[in-house]
Amino acid sequence: MRKGRLDIINTCKYLMVIALIAYVVLLVSGEGDNTVSVDTIQKNIEKSVSLKGMKRGSSQDLKKYYGLNANDYAGTMLYIPDDVMSVLVVKVKDKSQVEDVEKAVEERLSTQKKSFEGYGVKQTRLLHSAIDEARGYYILLAVSKDADRIEAAFKNSIY
Repeated sequence: MRKGRLDIINTCKYLMVIALIAYVVLLVSGEGDNTVSVDTIQKNIEKSVSLKGMKRGSSQDLKKYYGLNANDYAGTMLYIPDDVMSVLVVKVKDKSQVEDVEKAVEERLSTQKKSFEGYGVKQTRLLHSAIDEARGYYILLAVSKDADRIEAAFKNSIY
């Protein structure tokens, strides 16, 4: 009876090690699931934070503010307000597009920082604490007092 119990314990140990290795590989890869739609991400973000005071941006707004053509990507989501806050999610069709989207996001942040520097203390603070993150096929920009919660909803959506 003792030997049978040891076999079960050893088997559990091996399974735990395999599970741990798989988890580490998933974390290191940072790819996420590229089958999640931007609509799903949007719903999860809307559940976790209030986007009151922001409106859904159109493909023309995406072009105007970021210089990106929505038709070039697998999906886009843009929320814009009257001031500096915004939320942008882009799902690229191909990973080679990630760099272009990140460049557009960085340019927009830089332009906004220059615009508000010197007089928009609240806006400047939001811009400096903005979350700009690329994960696999997805890019997130969150300029909001709730940027950390938006990022958590984004990550939970794609993993």
